[in-house]
Amino acid sequence: MQDEQPAPVEPSAPSRAPEVARAAKAAPGPGEAQGTSLADRIGMIVGGQVVNTLIVLVQGIVVVRLLGKAEYGVLAFATMLFVTGRDFALLYLPESFLYFAPKVTRAELRGLVRQSMLLLVGLGALSALAFSVFALVPSVFLDGREGVTQLLLLIGLMSVIAYPASVFSPLFIATNNHRKSAGLALVVTLSNAASAIVPAALGCSIAWIVAAQCAAQALRLWLSYRLYARLFQDIAPAPFPGGVRAQLAYALPLSVTRFAGLFNQKLDKFVIGLFFSAGLYAEFAVGSQELPLVGVLAYSVASTMLPDLVARVEGGRTPAEGARAAIDLWHSGVRKTTLIMLPIAVFLLLFAEPLMRAIYGDAYAGAAVPFRIYSALLPLRVTAYAIPLMAFGKTPMILRIQVLSMVFNAAANLVLLPTVGMVGAPLSAVLTQVLVIALTVACIARFSGVGLRGVFPWGHYGRVAATAIVAAAPLAALLLTGATDRRPALCLALCAPLYAGLYLAAARVTGALAPEDRAFVARWLRLEPLRSRHG
Repeated sequence: MQDEQPAPVEPSAPSRAPEVARAAKAAPGPGEAQGTSLADRIGMIVGGQVVNTLIVLVQGIVVVRLLGKAEYGVLAFATMLFVTGRDFALLYLPESFLYFAPKVTRAELRGLVRQSMLLLVGLGALSALAFSVFALVPSVFLDGREGVTQLLLLIGLMSVIAYPASVFSPLFIATNNHRKSAGLALVVTLSNAASAIVPAALGCSIAWIVAAQCAAQALRLWLSYRLYARLFQDIAPAPFPGGVRAQLAYALPLSVTRFAGLFNQKLDKFVIGLFFSAGLYAEFAVGSQELPLVGVLAYSVASTMLPDLVARVEGGRTPAEGARAAIDLWHSGVRKTTLIMLPIAVFLLLFAEPLMRAIYGDAYAGAAVPFRIYSALLPLRVTAYAIPLMAFGKTPMILRIQVLSMVFNAAANLVLLPTVGMVGAPLSAVLTQVLVIALTVACIARFSGVGLRGVFPWGHYGRVAATAIVAAAPLAALLLTGATDRRPALCLALCAPLYAGLYLAAARVTGALAPEDRAFVARWLRLEPLRSRHG
């Protein structure tokens, strides 16, 4: 449910963690330690993504504060169009490096870089053409808001620059130059943040902000290519075996799955942008965000388990024994993330309005409505549910579930929008995700043979949920007094540590938090797994 801020960045690490794990087996590249462990490599990427995401979050808050509500709504919508177009048009070509790099020579890898960049320049040009067509009919967006035409033309230009630049981050990961990849990503994120904040602080129009974003993408392309040229300076390019056909044969099926997932993620944003004003879109853009660590925690823990889950599936004496062993390991990750995710969910549901007002100002109090709707998903987002199906080799089932959910999402929007108005879009998105999770859990239960009772640690989950709710009871009473209406920031500063203390105390009483779990929570609160070089 994370919406885009006005600084386009690469897809987050959790979405690419299975490929990252596969790429960690590749031969070490220039300048990278030969003995770097898999945990270290993944830690570098995930840790870098956490830092980058926090920078983008801070940047978004600053830009919201600097711009008027309608201006921010237009900028957020334009950014969403760019990010969505990019994610659709890349066709999984950059991620294909993580698959092909261990299979080809470094000369052939250079040939693959050249081939991919040419393809992505062409796809960027097609996207620019599409945005130019939209620019001819800007009145269909944001209730006829003026000034959209310029932005659509600029994000078309940005597409031509940004698409080929997307090649290099997966390339550096695939050649085990993880530090270089993380360092470059940090530089790019900072330049993106500056290109949004500085023009906004100077009072420039949002067109200047997007133009500065184009310049930041050009800087990213230049820096990435220079680093790539230095790493491969002594290697002459050779044709990639199989050419474009071989690359597309791998990438296109994965692109279909990505398309289905993106459709479900973005439909609500398109609906709001098409039928509601820029001011309302601004509230929606702010309210459809989540805390960065929420997604990183659940998905990084599950995704990094994938190689071990596969090993357990294949190591069982029978398929059923292997599947049960994998489920047991998956449960261990779910138990850990549940301890953090459920109390965060309860707190955000309670304090949605004070949080929006404290961070973004009183003008965004209305953002609490979509924020609460999306936060209602957090109790279910304790893991990446597709990971066990991937370990079982049942990836076609993931695509079927996504396609079915696309139909459901579209139908839900058609029914709910005329009935309940703007909140129909986020409600449809949340109900769609609930359907996806329910169907995925049912498939895991069937393929693992453990049944619905054994597919999820229900007892532990229920105990933690009850603990989180009991700890929140005193705070709920405080909210009913209306004390948060006067000083929301002070209320949050006092209530957050109070709730953490009440939750930990209640967890010890209920037994939800074992000694090893307390150590785990403490390590994550200090971000040690993300900062540590050793796992």
